Formats: sequence, C-alpha cells, structure tokens
Amino acid sequence: MKKKLIVSMLSIFMAYGNTAYGAVEETHWVMKELKDYKQYIVPYRDNASTQGTITQKEWDSFQRNVLDWGNLDKPILLDDWATALKMAADLPKKNRDAWISMYVHGLGKGTEITRENAVGGMVKLLIGSYLKGSWSAEEVKPAKALLDHQDISDKQRGLVEIAYVQGILDDSVKEKFRPNDKLTNAEAISMMFRVMGELAYDKPDLPANHWLSEELESAYQSSKLPKPMLKVLRRAFQDPMNAERNIPVALWHEMLVSGLPVPAYMKEKAFMYTLAYDKDGGILRDRAVVGVTKLGKNPRSATAEEKMKAENAFADYRAAFDSDKIAVAYGDGLLEGRNGQSFGVNGYLTYAEAVALAIRASLREALNDTPLLIDEKTALQIAKETDPDSEAEWKVTFKKGLVLHYNTNRSIYDGWVVEAVYPAGNKMVVYIDARTGKIMVLGEIEASIGETEESS
Repeated sequence: MKKKLIVSMLSIFMAYGNTAYGAVEETHWVMKELKDYKQYIVPYRDNASTQGTITQKEWDSFQRNVLDWGNLDKPILLDDWATALKMAADLPKKNRDAWISMYVHGLGKGTEITRENAVGGMVKLLIGSYLKGSWSAEEVKPAKALLDHQDISDKQRGLVEIAYVQGILDDSVKEKFRPNDKLTNAEAISMMFRVMGELAYDKPDLPANHWLSEELESAYQSSKLPKPMLKVLRRAFQDPMNAERNIPVALWHEMLVSGLPVPAYMKEKAFMYTLAYDKDGGILRDRAVVGVTKLGKNPRSATAEEKMKAENAFADYRAAFDSDKIAVAYGDGLLEGRNGQSFGVNGYLTYAEAVALAIRASLREALNDTPLLIDEKTALQIAKETDPDSEAEWKVTFKKGLVLHYNTNRSIYDGWVVEAVYPAGNKMVVYIDARTGKIMVLGEIEASIGETEESS
C-alpha cells in the first residue's frame, strides 16, 4: 500500500513538473525571440568546430548553459557571452581573440558581466563590423528617455546610447536599462537576436541621393541576395562616406565569394581572380571585372557581337587588361556604358562600383538558376495577342542579360524579343521575360525611322 502511494505521488509530481515546464516555456518574455534566434545559429549546431568561428566545446557550453530554458534568468557566463558575440559579430580572424579578451573578459568580473559593460563591449565589437564609429549628440538624444540614463557610467554611456538608438538592447528594457545588474542568458539572447536578425542584414547607408541608392534598394527588395553577402555589404558601408573610396581588395574578394555560388573546386583558387590582383591594397576596375566573370557557375568567353558592342560602348575597351571579360560583363548587363564612354581601366574600383558589380552578378546567377518556362512559340503567341488582327511579319529572337530601368527599379532578365514589321514599314517590338511570360517593354517604331535600332 505504501509503495503504491509513493508511485502515485511521483506520478502527480511528474505531471505537475511537465505543466510547469510548459508554462515557463510559453510565458517567458524571451521565448518568441529564442525560437528565431535558434534558427540564426543553426550553422553552429552540427560540427561547430568546422565553422571557423567557435569550437565544439564552446558550442556545447552555450547550448547547455544559455539555451536551456531553466537557465534563462541566470547570469550569463563570460565564456558563453564571448561565444554569442563570435557568432553574431563579423570579427576579423586576426583580431578576434584580442578583441574578445578586451571587450568581454576585460570588462567582466569573475565569471559574469554587468549589463552596461556587456553592451559597451558589444557595441565596440560591432563598430568593427556593422556600426559606424561616431555619433552626434542629436543622433543619440532618444536614449535620454531612459529613466536611469544618468546611472550609466561615463565610460559606457555613449555606447549604451548607440545600442539604444540602433534598437539592439534586449526586450526587457522598457523605461529603465538597469546598468549594474548582471546580464542574464535571456537578455543576451534578446540582444543577439536583434543583431543577427536585423542589424547584420540591414541595407547599407549611402550618402544622400547617391547613384547606387535606387539599385541597392531594388536588389534588397528582391530578397534574392545571399545572406552572407548581405552581412558583407552591411559591414562595407559602416561609414556611408566609403561609397566613393577605393575598396580594399580583401573586402572585394569577400564580397564576391559571399555573393556568387563559387563551385567547390574554385574556392581555393578564388584568390587568383581577386587577391592576386592586389595593387597597393586596392584593385583596378578591369581586373575586378575578371573576378566577376570568372567566379560564377559558368564562366565563358564573349561572343563576336558582345565584343563589338563593348568596343562601341567603351572608348578604352582595347586597353583593358582582359577586354574579353569586359565584353562578357557588358553582355550580361553587369556594366553599363554609352557610345564612347570611358570604362576607366586604369582607375581603382570604388566601394559603390564594387557593390553594383557584385549584386548584379549575384542576381544574374540567381536568374540562371531559374528555368526558362516560355519557349519561342509561346513568346510569339503572347506578342501576337497585343495585335491579333495584324498582317505583320513576325520575328522572334532570344536575348540574354536584358536590362530594364523602370522608375527606381533596375532588373536584368533573359527575354524573347518579338518584332512585328507591318506592310507600311513601321514596327512593333515586344520584350517578354522568358521565365515569367510578362511583357517587359512594348514599343513602336515609325516607318520613317524604321531602319534605326530600337532599345529597351
């Protein structure tokens, strides 16, 4: 009888324990963010030691101490806070250990760290990746709304203000920051969720009315740029004034490798088309184009028609290091030129030019992965529907890398160009996206200028 009673009591206890677990899991303020945060750090879950940022031992400790629901409100251990930052911040390998030592362990006390020191160190590390280094008093003014703003130490106040206006303080911050409290696992998760899910992938800042702004906006809206590339772009423009500066060749290499689906056999040789062209720390424009065209899935040579068009577009085409690759890039819509315009073969590639080349190439590769759904016959049918009763003679041609500018959007597409020539000599030209069947451009050419070349 006594044994049966003990078993019954144990069953009740276990049932109550399960209920309590569910209640904590569902009601804790960080649970919603934790679910998404776990997805951001999935790459570190399996074979974490191969990721190059954290070791398997660090991952095991992080999973055991930080991600366990029962530890959410406990102070985070310094080593685990360092692991969280390594996964979130894009720290250069050569400086990573020294920076972690300075901005994590150097600011902690024992095995823990206060909230103000944790945030101050975090912002210092993010300035090396996603944040600019200086802020005006007007920019950080909203942070003064914190009721305990004056309780933050002079050393960390400015850094906490930056985190506040960037929206990367944890969700427990409402009216107060609580600078001297110990940072908890839940609070660390909440901040890293914001850094990894929002800050790291934000669209880069550019100077007002910059020529790249509209194209960059369009590329981000497409949602087709690889996530690793978004992180590199964000870091590249931590200072908006970088736009017209010469891009370091190492950053150009990283931008290309993160944005293009470089085949495995090419990854070790990728430096040949980027870093090997180092000239005083930068890279010349014509050499940069070689990397863009060589590192894609299907590198190729230019056609005779592409070479002719590139030579007409760029006055210094023949002076290029590899004019064939200039023609390929121009034919694929990666370069834009007008008759007699200079390409600037002896000039250095700027940040803005690098981004334009890289995102166009990345979107071009994404386009190549999308199958052609509209064949020649279907394209002709679509075009004829625009004028079903005509007696025109119809001609259909396939074109790769057509470039369309519409308002603030710029798109590259492969399309069918359907031309209708009417008895009176005038023409109608229909440009059709070969993947969607959408009519991209419909234009008419009067007989008097029928011999001129139309353009989209």
